[in-house]
Amino acid sequence: MAVCGFCRSTLVRHDADLENLGTMATLAEDRSPFRLRFRGRYGSVGFELIGRLQLKYAQGYWNEWYARLDDGRLGWVSEGSGLCYVTFEQTLKTQLPPITEFSVGQTAKLGGKPYTVTNIEAAECVAIEGELPFRAAPGYAAPAVDLRSDAGFASLDYSEDPPKVYIGEAVTLDTLLDPAAPTDTPKVARAEARAFKCSSCGAPLSVRGPDIRAVGCAHCGAVVDPDDANLKILSRVVEKLAIPKLPVGSQGKLQGRAYTVIGFMRRATTVEGIRYSWDEYLLHAADAGYAWLTEYNGHWNFAKPLTRLPSIKPATQPVARFLDRDYKHYQRSQAEVTQVIGEFNWQVKVGDKASCDDYVSPPYLLSAERSETELSWSLAEYVPHAVVAQAFQLPKPLPEPTGVAPNQPSPRESSAPYWLAYLAIAAIAGVVQFVSVGAAANKTVWQGRLDMPMGQPQHSMTSEPFVLEGGHNLAIRQETDVDNRWLYTELNLINRDTGESFRLGREVSFYRGHDSDGAWSEGSASDEALLADVPAGTYLLEIDAETEAHKAGLSDRITLVRDVPIWRNYWLLLGFLLLFPCWVWLRAASFEQQRWADSDYAPSGSDDDGDDD
Repeated sequence: MAVCGFCRSTLVRHDADLENLGTMATLAEDRSPFRLRFRGRYGSVGFELIGRLQLKYAQGYWNEWYARLDDGRLGWVSEGSGLCYVTFEQTLKTQLPPITEFSVGQTAKLGGKPYTVTNIEAAECVAIEGELPFRAAPGYAAPAVDLRSDAGFASLDYSEDPPKVYIGEAVTLDTLLDPAAPTDTPKVARAEARAFKCSSCGAPLSVRGPDIRAVGCAHCGAVVDPDDANLKILSRVVEKLAIPKLPVGSQGKLQGRAYTVIGFMRRATTVEGIRYSWDEYLLHAADAGYAWLTEYNGHWNFAKPLTRLPSIKPATQPVARFLDRDYKHYQRSQAEVTQVIGEFNWQVKVGDKASCDDYVSPPYLLSAERSETELSWSLAEYVPHAVVAQAFQLPKPLPEPTGVAPNQPSPRESSAPYWLAYLAIAAIAGVVQFVSVGAAANKTVWQGRLDMPMGQPQHSMTSEPFVLEGGHNLAIRQETDVDNRWLYTELNLINRDTGESFRLGREVSFYRGHDSDGAWSEGSASDEALLADVPAGTYLLEIDAETEAHKAGLSDRITLVRDVPIWRNYWLLLGFLLLFPCWVWLRAASFEQQRWADSDYAPSGSDDDGDDD
């Protein structure tokens, strides 16, 4: 089948015979980035678009471009939801079930590979141009089921019996552009913007092209169908109109693309009886198609549809896997449209509802929206409000964010560098400590024993002279046989050469017994005192001991050890250094607790107020 690009005459070839079907209906021009005779590249193979089948469904227009590849293959390039789809007709060994047996979200196998049903539509042919491999005419019904896998895309065409199967993949527009293709190909003329009055309040409205399926009035909140001859009102707002922070029509540059705000939509969800609202702005760029800016509590996100389907790992808290990155499930909510202003390329209206699932991996947010006929995924990236204000050159600054957004990057620095630094310093200090321990003399310079006879509460003794080398510490250790009693010793280390003395008092006590809870004990029968940096010289140790009067005797073994290894300073250093990474970690943990406080997985004790995306 072929349609003349000049007179719109439509010819159908039956072998060598030609049949003239008359004049083909005029195409409803839209924002398609493609045109007839467009040259592109799919992988390493070039292609040319030789025909177009334009379809209309409940929410807008859909283009199916017939493509001839340079390697001889014939396929289809479709566009919709901000993505492009390249498919080729395939024959399955198994018979497909009726279209009524499919449901959105259902898993089905095609050619042995699992796919997820993402869209079920009853489309209708609007117009045709160029060459097609089958006969079609305006009004031609084209019910279809779309399915997605990780990177794959499949479409089941139920306009014929048996239905046809097309399998390929979803890609971005950029991947199909061919820099080497000629640029002087004439572009398809676009329809002029059309102005009309709101059928509810009479305010002036306009549409930029026939691909716009709904226009929201900023004066009364009515949503109008621009395709209807009587400008049918699709819905009316039921609450006070909000003023968009980004005016419809404003232009800005995000991620290197020039976007225009063409629509504003407010949505809401109710959690535990409390209603929460957020705003979504529909953006359009001539070279990138449609995108979204969303805003809640001053937090902004830039979102685009996904070319690949994430995989979901079921768990108490499900995890979505997308491009080697894990996203934790944040929240499930029921979103409802409460206000519409500006132009939309689908027939949106107040009251539209969808089930939403958000998955978080800062600064990204994966969102799945499910309705009765469609399942769509998008990937959003957190954008600071100052970047949005600068991109759109707003006369007034945007409101400061409040609270913590689900995918907001933590302003708290990561504790990982501090932990690495801590481990490095601890390792160095450990080496120094072990070297110091190995070099310590740990030499016994005197050892004696003080025996207190039975019934004698006080006793004294003086050691023999002993020599200490200077610049080292001295440990005084006591091992006693106290049992349910105490012993106090007055220790006096005297330098015989200078008369300098070091005096200290030490008490040793040990008690034990039994009670209703069992055996117990407290205290210790041994003790150690440390004198730091004792000067060199010849010393005596005077010992005065005192204990309670007791019928049993008592023995105290005293040992003096020079230059003992000291671990206390090493542990104090590690404890002090540990404060820094712990402090940074606590700050980051506090931020994360605020992040998840509004999720379906709020930490115990937090105030879950049911935030949305």
